[in-house]
Amino acid sequence: MQSAPIDLTGGDWISLVDATDSELPAVRKQIIQEGEGDLPSKGSTIELEYTGTLLGEKEWSTNDVVECWLSQLQGLDQLAPTFLENEIDGTKLMDDSYFTEAYCMEQLGISNKIQAKKLIMASRRLIKQQEEYSPGTEFDSSVSRGKNYSFVLGGGKVIKAMELAVSSMKVGEQARIVCRADYAYGSEGLRTSKGDVMVPPFATLCFELKLVSAA
Repeated sequence: MQSAPIDLTGGDWISLVDATDSELPAVRKQIIQEGEGDLPSKGSTIELEYTGTLLGEKEWSTNDVVECWLSQLQGLDQLAPTFLENEIDGTKLMDDSYFTEAYCMEQLGISNKIQAKKLIMASRRLIKQQEEYSPGTEFDSSVSRGKNYSFVLGGGKVIKAMELAVSSMKVGEQARIVCRADYAYGSEGLRTSKGDVMVPPFATLCFELKLVSAA
């Protein structure tokens, strides 16, 4: 199942992490319907209705590329200043006619051919991932299962983005959350017990949430 494209820049997005004015926050929230009452406290038992979808990585900013992707590539994180200087964002990174081995060596000044090849291989894996796990694909939903999800806030059972989001919500609130992989399932992604991929590596996610109760 696929959802409609999400406007990441329009509307009233609220940052749930520290971010500069020039970049989209790594975790951000858009309130769809206001809730009532107090914010839930750590240790509260949360009942949540949610639907999670893949958002795709072509919208990555340069900082997203560096902090979320490049930092996880062994032996390549020292290239961060070069990526920032050349403003390598998700669009450039996943354009195989632009981000080539020649570009890496000539424009980015990477003299080590092995490093350049590693970068290209990692970039091509991201491109293939966009094709295999297209943006808008639903990967998990309590709504589809017909049963709300319960967890203890602050108990470490859910991803960091979910902890941040729920901590900012009042009971009854409905919100949309967008989060980068380093606040979700990271460079490994998420698989079922049978090994099937639910969330691919480095995936940016979107959640539609409703805080049903907090006790």
